[in-house]
Amino acid sequence: MADKKQMMIGLAMFGAAGLNFRSWLDPEVKLSEYPDLSVDIQAAQLAEKGKFQFMFFGDFPGTKAAHNSDMQTMGLDPLLIASIIGSQTSRIGLGITRATSWSNPYELARQFKTLDALTHGRVAWNAVTGANGVSANAYGVNLAPSFDRYGKAYEFTEAVQQLWATWGEDALKLNHQTKEFADYDQVKPVVIKGDYVQTAGTLPIPPSKQGQPVIFHSGGSENSIAYAGKYANVFVGEVWTIEQGQAMRQALRQAAVDNGRNPDDIKFIAGLMPLLGDDKKAALERHASFIDGETFLQRIAHIGYVLGIQFTPADIERPIAPEILDAVQVTPYSDPRLENVLKVAREGWTLREIVYHSVIDYHPTAVGNAKDIADHMTAWFEAGAADGFWVMPDVYAVDLPRFVDEVVPILQERGIFHEDYDGETLREHLGVPYQYGVRQED
Repeated sequence: MADKKQMMIGLAMFGAAGLNFRSWLDPEVKLSEYPDLSVDIQAAQLAEKGKFQFMFFGDFPGTKAAHNSDMQTMGLDPLLIASIIGSQTSRIGLGITRATSWSNPYELARQFKTLDALTHGRVAWNAVTGANGVSANAYGVNLAPSFDRYGKAYEFTEAVQQLWATWGEDALKLNHQTKEFADYDQVKPVVIKGDYVQTAGTLPIPPSKQGQPVIFHSGGSENSIAYAGKYANVFVGEVWTIEQGQAMRQALRQAAVDNGRNPDDIKFIAGLMPLLGDDKKAALERHASFIDGETFLQRIAHIGYVLGIQFTPADIERPIAPEILDAVQVTPYSDPRLENVLKVAREGWTLREIVYHSVIDYHPTAVGNAKDIADHMTAWFEAGAADGFWVMPDVYAVDLPRFVDEVVPILQERGIFHEDYDGETLREHLGVPYQYGVRQED
């Protein structure tokens, strides 16, 4: 059983009371101020209790909530939040987003290596190019085309990894007899002059227990997959079906091979929104409480758009006719959520209940009791559609404890999720190799 492949689980953290924008309205939250980092800390400690391998911190600089009922998400700096959480936890990894389009390589290298050293090797940089024009404007940057964004990302990542390795691995001495703190001859400066990135100097911070931070990447384009194949150990993606997950995971593994890497050294982590209740009806009713009338009508319209039909008010309380669903054509140009919409609709749910399944949300949902959620995760994992999941509970205070106490034990009993952490570092949690500096070709 110990040799059986193990699933990975991460917790999404976007700086709110849960992953639902209206999580703050749940009576169990009792939010009286914003920000309230106790919410984040308690969620992190719950995830660590559940032996989650990591937390994933998104970042949306310069953006604001779209609706007065929505809680602001990640208006705070995720690196600072992660620093506080790191001091209140001891094992869980911390994957933090920073965009190369509007960051400075030396500053980023210094910040991430500092936190990695202080947490004894639990940090990852979610390296993204940044594709949000609002965020770019906030930093006074013109958003470049994808080719140039990734061109800079390659140079930026190489620069960061070179800076991470300027302190020699054996340079720290702490020798009281010789009064030698460090052998500074082993602290070597770097000089980088690229088309997009320039930096020179040293980063005088010793390696952490995992060498240097792990690199995550999130995206989905061809450029994104190619970048991940060269640098990332974890790829956080958006897919809605097992088939899409299989294709994404295989593309990533091939990209790793193309870069001379072991394909097992890159892990594909799929998004999952667990709607957990005593049964499917109860789970849907709870999730429905966060969807107001305006949002409900918008989602009906969008489902109609995806299916190529126009609904009327009379359609809301009845299932979509099978002949309508059978007439829908899935093409390479279809919305990637279309197959998921069709799957749920064919189960016979009413249009209202299809909306409550969040079939057109950012990630697929798993709906029902703990076994239903575990079955969804098991099916994807055993089909090779994902190496793990980053879970997005509606409300941390309510839904995360149930996930930890009810879903995790089922996965452990099935032998596909670990009973405890095998090591101290994030690399050990992920089963990826130690690295210090730019990866050397095999």
